[in-house]
Amino acid sequence: MITTFALHPAASKHLIAKAVKVLPEVENAFRRGKIFIGAGTGNIAVAQELLNIRLDKPGAYVAGVTTQQCACSTAVNERRGPFCIERGRLIKTDNWLDFIRSMAPGDIFIKGANALDPEGNVGILMADPTGGTIGNAMGILKAQGIQMITPVGREKLIPSCREAEKLMGRYHIGHRFGLKTGYMIVPNSTVITEIESIKILTGLDAVQVAGGGVGGMEGAVMLAVEYENEEQSLYLLGLVKEALRQPQLKIQHKKCSECTDPCDFISGFKGEE
Repeated sequence: MITTFALHPAASKHLIAKAVKVLPEVENAFRRGKIFIGAGTGNIAVAQELLNIRLDKPGAYVAGVTTQQCACSTAVNERRGPFCIERGRLIKTDNWLDFIRSMAPGDIFIKGANALDPEGNVGILMADPTGGTIGNAMGILKAQGIQMITPVGREKLIPSCREAEKLMGRYHIGHRFGLKTGYMIVPNSTVITEIESIKILTGLDAVQVAGGGVGGMEGAVMLAVEYENEEQSLYLLGLVKEALRQPQLKIQHKKCSECTDPCDFISGFKGEE
C-alpha cells in the first residue's frame, strides 16, 4: 500500500531539518566538532532543530530571498549573520570565514540552495559581487575537504544547474525585477530533500508525484510513500501533520528606497502601460 500527502515549503523545511539533525555525521560534529550553518530560510529550520531554539526574528538570518514579487535581499543592517556552532554551542565570532578556516575533518558546512537538478547538482544565486557566503567559503571547503550538506526542498527542482550557470552572471543581466545575480554550481554536496528525509526518518521510500498548489500550498510537493504496515504509515503521517503545522515564513526584502541599484519593478519599464 501507499500513502500520499502534500507538503508546503515550510513543512518541507521542517521535515528536512529533522532529518539533517539525526545524520550520524551531523550528530558527531555537533558533539565533538564544528558546524557552520549559513543564512537562508531552510538553514533557519536546521539551526532551530539542532540548537533547540525558536528565533524571534527569523528574517534577520536571511540574506537573499524571493519575496514580495522580487528576487531580492534583506536589509544588511538588520542581519545577524550565520550560525557558528562548536561542540553543541552557538558561539560568537567576529569573522565567520576564520571559523571556516579553523574547521577540521569531521566538521560540517551546511548551506541551502536556490536550485536542484536531477543529477544532484545544486545551484546558488550570488548577488554579492564577491560571491557571498558560498563564493568566499567554497575554496576553503574544497581545499580542506570539509563535507557540505545542502538541505533543499524539491520545489526548487530545475532541469539543469549547468545550463543555468552558463546563462547567469551580474554583467549579463539588463532589465530585471530584483537583484542582478551570478550563479554557482555546487557538485558533490550531501543533498537532503524531502525524499532523503523520509528515508532517514522512517526507512521508507518516497516518490514525488506532483507539485504546486494554491491557498497556502503554493510551491508544495506531493509525495507517494510505500509502506509495509499500519504502524509505519501512521508514524509517517504523524511527522507530516507536525510539519504541516509550521507557519509560512513572512520575510520582507529591503526597502526599495534604500536600494543602490534599483530594478525595473520600482522604477518602471517601457512595456508598462
